[in-house]
Amino acid sequence: MPHTPSDTDGLRGATVQTDETPPRPARDRYVAHAQALMRRRRATFAGLAQTMTTDWQRFDRQTVSAAVKGGQSGKPKLLPTKATVENLDAALRADGELLALWQDAVIEDTAIRIGRPTAGLLTVGQRTVVATRGVGATDRRQLFEGVGGLTAATVLATTSKVRDELDGARPKSFTVTELELQLADLQRDLWSVAPAVLFPPGFEAWQQVEDMLNRRVLLPAARRLTLLAGHFAAELSAVARFGGDDRLGRRFAEIAEEHAAAAADPLLIARVAGVQTWIAMEAGHWSFAADHAAQGRRSADRSQHARLAGYEAEAAAAAGDHVRAAEAIGVMRAGMGAALKGPVSGNLPGYSPPRWNGAEEDLYTALAAASTPGSGKIAIHHGTRAASEFVHDNQGVGLAHIAIARGHLDGDHPDPAAAAFAGIAALGAVVDSPNAVVEARARALHRDLDRWDIAEVDQFGARIAAI
Repeated sequence: MPHTPSDTDGLRGATVQTDETPPRPARDRYVAHAQALMRRRRATFAGLAQTMTTDWQRFDRQTVSAAVKGGQSGKPKLLPTKATVENLDAALRADGELLALWQDAVIEDTAIRIGRPTAGLLTVGQRTVVATRGVGATDRRQLFEGVGGLTAATVLATTSKVRDELDGARPKSFTVTELELQLADLQRDLWSVAPAVLFPPGFEAWQQVEDMLNRRVLLPAARRLTLLAGHFAAELSAVARFGGDDRLGRRFAEIAEEHAAAAADPLLIARVAGVQTWIAMEAGHWSFAADHAAQGRRSADRSQHARLAGYEAEAAAAAGDHVRAAEAIGVMRAGMGAALKGPVSGNLPGYSPPRWNGAEEDLYTALAAASTPGSGKIAIHHGTRAASEFVHDNQGVGLAHIAIARGHLDGDHPDPAAAAFAGIAALGAVVDSPNAVVEARARALHRDLDRWDIAEVDQFGARIAAI
């Protein structure tokens, strides 16, 4: 292509933005190589855009110019997308070198991003939001009880600088395979083991993966570690929230989201969407939660569509959008076949996403019905089935009993005694694995029952007070 000075003058002295802190040497190497290739090929931005455009993808001069300078058109602080760099690499005949340098820049960018302090996704002052019925001070401590001096403050400090060592101690050395097995154990025990037991070893393993990522590694290993770190962060977000620490739940969710964006993996994207949906639901942002689940489903592996549709159904029903909830229930049921077949896309060796089966389908049918006027019998029926079907899922059993309780309050002839007994059963389900999600919903249920002055409600209140 002929050289057009006016179309490449922007390359002279172009560097990554000078106000960025800390330095980004990997991004600078990508920019330098892209500019060198431009000069060597005597290429222009407009000519490259024409070469890169296909029947299914379109590129303009601004997009190419931004990509060569290490950014996105209109968003210079963001790295160019993978699709843009792949096409730019081919147009400049870089034989994969430009794409490899971009991958290094992505890893560097991820490490910098997760090392920054964050206000979290759904911060509400210094308080924990419980559903839509009230805001109360965080009073849970079991996540950090009896774990050798581990405190929320030290964990938050470490998540801001993932390479820092906790309390001056270097994490134990694991092989990547051993770390993957530890992740599998964490996922298996997530809903049935106490958060205080799960969190310390999971946190230590996550630190080790992040430390590996912060060293220079070959691209295949970098992707594997990125996925591993992302999944650990997603599970630790859930464990932290089950333990009653919403701050850590939001922090780890944000870290998991960064890794999911870097890896562009459909299974990790689905897991992060699920985590974010639950964070929004626990904060009482029901419409926002439904949108999170629906948006996540667009990029998620098909095997996870049923789960995210179930989340959307529960959230939409709680938001009062019962038409949307019914439609989401239909999507959930239609997705059962794909869920049972398992993931379509690749992921970590041996990775198994959260189980989806008939018990899950019954649970989210019950939870959606529990917030739908006139559907109390449906909530009781499906909630009872779910509670009897779950295996090693104490949280699922607890939530099923909450749905049953809500079903007993539906209609013109509520049964507060039956609702109170279902609430007691929900608390009993998580007695061996304390779960702040179930307990928060039990408290909200008791507030709604408090207008009935009967012994069963008093008994339920006593159980809550004992938590």
